[in-house]
Amino acid sequence: MPLSLAQQYMLLALDPDAHQLGRQPAPVMHLYACAAGIAELLHQGRLRLQEDGLLEAIGGPPPQSAGGSLLLEQLTAYKSPATLRRWMRDLHAHRRYRQPPVAAELQPLLDNRMLSEERSKLLLVFSSKRLIPRPAAVGGIIGNIRECLLEQTPDDVPTVLLAMILDASKLLRAYFPPNELEAMRSRLRSLQDRSGDLPVVLRQTRRAIDEIHVVMVTSSIG
Repeated sequence: MPLSLAQQYMLLALDPDAHQLGRQPAPVMHLYACAAGIAELLHQGRLRLQEDGLLEAIGGPPPQSAGGSLLLEQLTAYKSPATLRRWMRDLHAHRRYRQPPVAAELQPLLDNRMLSEERSKLLLVFSSKRLIPRPAAVGGIIGNIRECLLEQTPDDVPTVLLAMILDASKLLRAYFPPNELEAMRSRLRSLQDRSGDLPVVLRQTRRAIDEIHVVMVTSSIG
């Protein structure tokens, strides 16, 4: 089964070789991983984002990932219609919102050995654990992004959405030099300016990213 967008995001976010000065704090990584899951649900037609910001769950077959199913359950559990900003605020402020879908996405990566657990002791007393992605998995994701955005191949919508979220969270620059990064950003802008269905989901994903930035500035993370 193909990796979900959230899984691909976390494999890159956890890559120690690319982030030698320190990886993202776990709450931030989890928030963007949930945003990747929401973008995937929008692309799959399981979510509809209205002009006023209200989100609506759309009936259909189960999402392709366990994390996506949990995100949909969260949305439908609200007693009143939820806006994108409210959902992002809850994901940001409350660990109980973001942890279950993230755990559901991480477990298959551990089961398939795309992630491994590395244990160590801090000061010879406190046990610590960190997750290490398999280099081949990271390389495959980066290769797909390069092919999609730099080699002008037919549009791969999930990869475009992933690149947008990686760029917004400042992870994309760990893998590409400045000239390639600027070419990618130019490509993303041109895709959003086109007509048709593709720019709609790109603009909706951009809106989700903007909401993350708003809640990160205006509220504390839980």
